[in-house]
Amino acid sequence: MINATLHTAKHQRQRIQDYQQTDSLGFFNLLTSAELLEHVEGYLPDHRERLFPPTETLSLFLTQVMNADQSCQRTPT
Repeated sequence: MINATLHTAKHQRQRIQDYQQTDSLGFFNLLTSAELLEHVEGYLPDHRERLFPPTETLSLFLTQVMNADQSCQRTPT
């Protein structure tokens, strides 16, 4: 059980490190991929067409949060 937990934690840390290297286009492509698009669209609120639609805004936000400089993680809550 402990080995499985350690393996899972190591895998999750690696995935986070991988995403820290992802740019906003990478997140956008992931959010609009065939596997996720239907799920993502199900959570989108009604919106007008804008310069930055919700999926693009979310991909930019994810890029900022996952950035290696960790500025978003250091904000007080």
